[in-house]
Amino acid sequence: MNKVAVIGIGAMGSGIAYVSAWNGYSVKVRDVSKDFVEQGMNKIRQSVMTGIDKGKLSPIEGEKMLKNIQATTDMKEAVQDADLVIEAVFEDMKIKKEVFSELDSICPESTILASNTSTKSITEIASQTGRPESVIGMHFFNPVPAMKLVELVMGEKTSEKTYEAAEEFCRNLGKTTVRAKDSPGFIVNRILLPTLNEAMKLVDSGIATKEDVDKAMMLGANFPMGPFALADYVGLDVALAALTTLHDAFGEFYRPSESLKDLVKNGHLGMKTGKGFYEYAK
Repeated sequence: MNKVAVIGIGAMGSGIAYVSAWNGYSVKVRDVSKDFVEQGMNKIRQSVMTGIDKGKLSPIEGEKMLKNIQATTDMKEAVQDADLVIEAVFEDMKIKKEVFSELDSICPESTILASNTSTKSITEIASQTGRPESVIGMHFFNPVPAMKLVELVMGEKTSEKTYEAAEEFCRNLGKTTVRAKDSPGFIVNRILLPTLNEAMKLVDSGIATKEDVDKAMMLGANFPMGPFALADYVGLDVALAALTTLHDAFGEFYRPSESLKDLVKNGHLGMKTGKGFYEYAK
């Protein structure tokens, strides 16, 4: 496996492209508009500059990495010779199904199709293709260069051959993998999201302030950051979409908090918009 395509180059897609190029893969990235492509490439360039500033790579190595990444708005150009395609579009099942249907019609039969979804059904996504045995969940965590884990999620028809190839790819990126069956939220988000949501409900009910909840979980449970700071970092729209998926699947326990819904409704999505549960300098 030498050629990787990443579809969608927001925070996750740009990170996946970066670590793939860092580890010697030839990478093509694709998004729906030139503006989105340029924004994604700017994120990658910034990551390269950060790596140079920290002494993790030389300017020559950074230049070589960037040359290893080609950007386009054309889906066929991005994936027609890819060994592995990783979808990293927004957490919307309709969009993901459309992407996988298109990928199936363009990609070589040997291409593995992976989704970076954090909660959606791999089996349902794979049903849009004629190769469900070659479809797998490959859930990276944000920020991709720093986070060591990748969840590999098996759809009902995902083959062991596909799993082994995906596991080898992740290992080549320096990641540790865990294997999960196809179930909403998989492992990490099935456990993490209720924790964040319960923290929000606790504050909604007036039991404590968000500042004290974050302090309590950092000092009492050794969290590296508190639930509210983490939700802001992840993106409140992302958290809400994931919780909604879990609520639809498992019922009332996962119902998103009112404060989370209100913030998203008003466009306050966390660090990326300058305001969420906390305010941030732009």
